[in-house]
Amino acid sequence: HLTDEHLLHFLQRCRLGLRPNGIVVIKDNMAQEGVIMDEVDSSVCRDLEVVCKIIRHAGLNLLAQEKQENFPDEIYHVYTLAMR
Repeated sequence: HLTDEHLLHFLQRCRLGLRPNGIVVIKDNMAQEGVIMDEVDSSVCRDLEVVCKIIRHAGLNLLAQEKQENFPDEIYHVYTLAMR
């Protein structure tokens, strides 16, 4: 439910609160392409490229990404992202 700007600010605050060698981990639905806004529940689903751009802009480096397996192709892909 976060705008790109809100997500950016959230990740920036997370970065500032990290201890040495700490990491931030998020798990979220990813659109297959672009950004999908749902007017019914006000949710936003971004593709992996868009999320990675926001992560870099927040001053974080992506350490690892993992796609959750065994999900049908018709639904959003779920990724876990670790960053520092």
